[in-house]
Amino acid sequence: MLDTVSRRKEGIIPQYISREQAKDTGMAAVLICLILSQVIQHQYFTIAAIIFLLVNMIWPDIYRPVAKLWFGFSHVLGTCVSKVILTVIFFLLVTPVGVIRRLAGADTLQLKKWKENTQSVFKVRDHRYEPDEIEKPY
Repeated sequence: MLDTVSRRKEGIIPQYISREQAKDTGMAAVLICLILSQVIQHQYFTIAAIIFLLVNMIWPDIYRPVAKLWFGFSHVLGTCVSKVILTVIFFLLVTPVGVIRRLAGADTLQLKKWKENTQSVFKVRDHRYEPDEIEKPY
């Protein structure tokens, strides 16, 4: 869990790591060791997971330096991945829709009409407004 209360101007590596963040980093180390023990089928990773868990339960502050790197890496990864995903969505969804609309001749902004003459393309609403129109504009 990120500490959003004390968010100062920070670089990539956070300056302050809470005790809960240090515990989360220790539990992540335990989880990584358990996954490796199942994938590689080696007993040393299970023993390392038990040791990491005991250290995490007794003295979780030992994980603070690792937590700084861990949360810094997650911040960089989150920033990069979000930009990549938004770029992919834009080029796979928005760009084809724009190209199809242009090929179909859609002119939602009425740009062709605007360029043809000097008159405005906006709707003229020159009438007396009633109180009901102002109270409920939609």
